[in-house]
Amino acid sequence: MTVLLGALMLAALATGCIKNDIPFEIVPGNITSMEVRGAESVSLENSSRTIELVLADTVDLRHVLLEDFRITPDARIIDNVTHQELDTLDSYYLDLTQGSAEYAIPSPEQKPYTFTVITYQDYIWTLKATQNIERVFTLADGQQIGEAKFSATGYSVIAYVPETVPLTGIDIQELKLGPSNATMAWVKADGTVVEDVDVKTIHDFTLPQHFIVKFFDITQEWTVSVEQSAQYVTEMSVNPWAKFAYLSAQGLTSAGTCGFQIRKAGAGDDAWTDVAATVDGVQFSGKATGLTPSTQYEARGVIGTNYGDVVAFTTDDTPAIPNLNLDQWTLAKTTWYPNSDAANSYWATGNKGVTLAGKASISVPTDVTVDGTGEAAQLTTIGGVPFAQIAAGNIFIGDFVISSLPTNLPAMRKCPRFGRPYTGRPTSLTGWYKYTSATIDIAADKNLPDLIAKIGQPDECHIYISLENWGGASERPLGTSATSLSDPSVIGYGEFHTSQTIGEYTPFTIDIEYKNTTDKPTHIVLVATSSRWGGDFCGGTGSVLLVDDMEISFD
Repeated sequence: MTVLLGALMLAALATGCIKNDIPFEIVPGNITSMEVRGAESVSLENSSRTIELVLADTVDLRHVLLEDFRITPDARIIDNVTHQELDTLDSYYLDLTQGSAEYAIPSPEQKPYTFTVITYQDYIWTLKATQNIERVFTLADGQQIGEAKFSATGYSVIAYVPETVPLTGIDIQELKLGPSNATMAWVKADGTVVEDVDVKTIHDFTLPQHFIVKFFDITQEWTVSVEQSAQYVTEMSVNPWAKFAYLSAQGLTSAGTCGFQIRKAGAGDDAWTDVAATVDGVQFSGKATGLTPSTQYEARGVIGTNYGDVVAFTTDDTPAIPNLNLDQWTLAKTTWYPNSDAANSYWATGNKGVTLAGKASISVPTDVTVDGTGEAAQLTTIGGVPFAQIAAGNIFIGDFVISSLPTNLPAMRKCPRFGRPYTGRPTSLTGWYKYTSATIDIAADKNLPDLIAKIGQPDECHIYISLENWGGASERPLGTSATSLSDPSVIGYGEFHTSQTIGEYTPFTIDIEYKNTTDKPTHIVLVATSSRWGGDFCGGTGSVLLVDDMEISFD
């Protein structure tokens, strides 16, 4: 009995000393859907774990009804503002003001509204909510210089008129100071409150006028002012690119022809060049072309003979892309690299993967070029590759990270690392290509039925350029996934693809479309491949793409 008891104690002690070094499973904590009453739009982004919410102006920010939401199965979610665990079977009211005395949504940078989705790890989601209240103060045609200036926190608005317009003769077209469900009363100079006032009957702005705006249980006292100004042009702004610039301004657009003038910084008054403008109400805009990159300029708005203040600006740079003409190649043993050194120092290919599999490089230089000089890239799709079954010839800006041949498709997908730092904003990519399209005969990933269905169809070559903002990340947020302008990190994109066999070098032009005219990239991705779906191990054995003499334009 003593021996048995001792053995049991030793076993218990031994059990207590066992180290559990089995890592927890990685299960991303996602919010997969969300329904909010009064939402104009709800957008969920798993990569950045953000919720973009736009609310109608009739929603009370202190009582926003979260009607329904869904998260990763078996996960938990905590509202970090209320510290309450939420149940997907229930609905909840969110206070987006976070208890602030001011009726406003705090800045996400200063006071974010967050949720924690808990699996084996914690995942923080940030709610970025906006509520656009359209406030309007417009005067009769010929009276108002530019748009009125609102202070939503100071509850004030001011409009400007020419000196020829008396402050006792102001004609209001529209005055709206709160959300669409608000009421507005006028406070006369003697303190009398006029409910449901017709603002078109108020003409004297020698002194500011005062209004009471009420919505929900909130009362705001607004000050509305009108001042005279000798300046007909206001709010001049310039958005410079490399060889052109977008110009915009506001003003008394009815006072004469609206336009802009531009000159190089330091030039004389005779150096001004006129730029035509398009007028939209009190705003006008134009585009100055033929500019020189990395050069200082000056611009001003013009209405009739009235000139606005001069605004100085500098055009963007036009950073070059190394080896864009594809003349430089280096052979290291059996692996070709599209750089002047035997490394993926700027451009990369999947050659290292196929040579590790005992195959010859499939992305190689060729002297079959468009003008008979230099080199071009010859990209070939082959079959018989271990595990992947197929490899498409490719060349891309980035890196290809591999030390040994991966034994599964997910690991193979991680080898390409697309993108390099880049801050230019090109407008197009041009070059020359030849293509032999084979019939698609391999689709290795059985989890992608859409690609399996392509077997028997003509293969396609693909060339695309993507300008992206990675938000401080050192690796591409999209990984190797397919790119489109709708992706959050993509700000400019263009592509070319065809299934036609082209026997002679033919020019291609890819116009780059940008989401807007203001955002700038941090990185560039440029890819050419003999099989459009080669990254997902689908293509036609024997497809061959030749690419030569690519160039980027900034016009």
